[in-house]
Amino acid sequence: MPERLTTRESECVRLAGQGLEDKEIAARLRISPRTVGNHLHRAYAKLGVSDRKLAARRLSIGYSEASILIPTAVLDPLNDPKSAGQTGDAVFAKTTAWILPAPPRGVLARLGVIIAGAVVALLLAIGIVTAGMVVPSLFDRIAPEWAR
Repeated sequence: MPERLTTRESECVRLAGQGLEDKEIAARLRISPRTVGNHLHRAYAKLGVSDRKLAARRLSIGYSEASILIPTAVLDPLNDPKSAGQTGDAVFAKTTAWILPAPPRGVLARLGVIIAGAVVALLLAIGIVTAGMVVPSLFDRIAPEWAR
């Protein structure tokens, strides 16, 4: 059972879920922006999320123990004591959870992924072009005269 949010933490999460910045939330609740940040940080830990929208969504569905976008995966349902006695869809729902890491959040992280992909594609293209130039000249060296 997750720890319950305080009234202030709930208010901060709800306002943050509406897209308000810490300064705007602070003005509405008449507290400092740093206090808002502290309330949100504690609420994220209690709700098991790291994002404003996810926290608001989790709060709106009443502290569900399952994650919203990236559910916790049960990798081996046979060794999971909670799944004992469950059959069919209940076990399937637990075992088909998203087990990949969350995508990068910041602009720099996304830019890094794009640049890394571009570098890999460039290296692949260079390799293909180089192979296309080297293989024919290699064939000319090793082929017998009568094969030309």
